[in-house]
Amino acid sequence: MNKLVSTFAKTMQTYAPLYSYHFPNGSVYNNPAVTAKRIIKVVGERLRKIDPERWESTPITFNTNWNDAAGYVDVATCIHIHDALEKEFGIEIKDRAFLVSSIETAFYIVNIHHDSH
Repeated sequence: MNKLVSTFAKTMQTYAPLYSYHFPNGSVYNNPAVTAKRIIKVVGERLRKIDPERWESTPITFNTNWNDAAGYVDVATCIHIHDALEKEFGIEIKDRAFLVSSIETAFYIVNIHHDSH
């Protein structure tokens, strides 16, 4: 029995976010400033992890996007940000419906998910 519980706990650690902040009002929608700060923090960490040369000295703000040098959306970076948002907020973003190409888009996506905490 203990082995089963231990296996279950390890499985949950894989799928659950490492930490989460529960808002006093109960949702990200009621706390837009805190939500935006969380998104900026998570996105900034992921951008600096995947491309430190480009993002280390660049401030991440609400207006930040991750287009390539020619101005086109960098799909590989979008996939990394998509993954980071899903892990941080415990949500499932519909891959075919959304391409997370900026902080503003990420804010919109997080706010439309009713299951985000």
